[in-house]
Amino acid sequence: MSDSRLTRRSLVRGTAAGVAGLAAVAGTQGAFAAGSATVRQFTPGLRQALSGEITVSYPDEAGKKPKYVQQAADNVTKANPDAKINIDLQKVDGGTYMTSLLLKLDSGDSPDVFHVGGDSIGALADAGYIDPLDDYLANWPDWSQYPDSVKSGVTYQGKVWAIPYGLDTRFLYYRKDEFDKAGLGADWQPQNVAGILEAAQAIQTAGAAKIPYAIYAGTGAQGGAVDHAYIPLVWAYGGDVMDADGKWITDSPAIRKALTYIQDAYVTDKLVPAEILTTTQPWKAMREAVGNGDLALLFEGGWVYGGWYGADQANAETNIGYLLHPTESGGPSFTIGGPGTCWYLSSDGKNKDLAWEFIKAFNQPDIVAALNLEDPHPVARADAAALPEFKAVKFLVDSTDSLAHARFVPPAADRAKFDQAVQEATGSVASGQASPEEAAKKMTDDLKRSAGDDRVVTQQ
Repeated sequence: MSDSRLTRRSLVRGTAAGVAGLAAVAGTQGAFAAGSATVRQFTPGLRQALSGEITVSYPDEAGKKPKYVQQAADNVTKANPDAKINIDLQKVDGGTYMTSLLLKLDSGDSPDVFHVGGDSIGALADAGYIDPLDDYLANWPDWSQYPDSVKSGVTYQGKVWAIPYGLDTRFLYYRKDEFDKAGLGADWQPQNVAGILEAAQAIQTAGAAKIPYAIYAGTGAQGGAVDHAYIPLVWAYGGDVMDADGKWITDSPAIRKALTYIQDAYVTDKLVPAEILTTTQPWKAMREAVGNGDLALLFEGGWVYGGWYGADQANAETNIGYLLHPTESGGPSFTIGGPGTCWYLSSDGKNKDLAWEFIKAFNQPDIVAALNLEDPHPVARADAAALPEFKAVKFLVDSTDSLAHARFVPPAADRAKFDQAVQEATGSVASGQASPEEAAKKMTDDLKRSAGDDRVVTQQ
């Protein structure tokens, strides 16, 4: 193993932790009309037939991908009769799969193509476990169907490392019926980020909903404290979490405002249930509470709407509103985007051209649209979003449109270390154990210790 690779122990510890955080906030709860899309056949336009053998590996707890993986494999082998594609489907959770995959990657006995979260790009690339795809993309006209914001989410150190198909986006969900009871109106729009807390206070005063507001914080909330609370708040206050040199920003005026917001929500105004800080996987209870009307306000993943829609379509369409995240000044609202789970090309693969043909065949517009109808996410390809069966579902159209307002955190090899520091900082202010200033200082010290002084900057 070359010196450029991370050690197996450090990568398993760091990357698996990051994937566990992603899996915690990225699970879906139900589906839109399963199988409603018609998947048409695709034949890769190869200059000459390929031969040989590859292994395609992926976890699939929900059981929604197998028919599309098989469809893609069949299309490739139909066009290349001398080629063979072995499918390694593992019915395990994402964290378990990632740990097993890292051991195989480290031993040199890895699958040719594999499927994990886009938040692992930096760590996998730095370890030398994956190949950049730029040479292949230069000869793939379909790459033009991917918006620039999507491309940026899978670009690391100037190169593209993975192909996404169903993206992550987030919304500020609110219960229209509870807002009506509080006199805020079903067509409520916050004037700025402070307007979220003001609305929650109005809900609390009116006694309209059992829980006025929920925002994740602390280590128990895992990635939710980062992607559904801290980062969007820092952006809302005009700051950022990474500078132009790719270093983590751990203290700034915007960061202190974001931590103060969390302190106000939990401690000062007591709008958020403190149980979020001590409950295992608190997002499960909070998502359920939005669905049954007990919770009035929640910034969460776009994918969770599918659970409400699947359980009670009329209730979701009538009572659950969704908005982009407001800013401090009332300027352009935004969402936080993510590449979701992606397909990667192993650097140890012996038949990379055939492996790339599989990735291409899976990421065709009909398959992308059909899969994201069943497992509701915005599609990565613009032409997939234009298919009639996808356009027939308003929420999917709206969530895909939100990508025009999405910001992506660039991939980084030490993302899991950043996430851990943020979780601890948000938990400390939400519990009243630290002031925003103290939490920012500790976050700075913690991340310098775990990631290195040269990876951290502060802004005054």
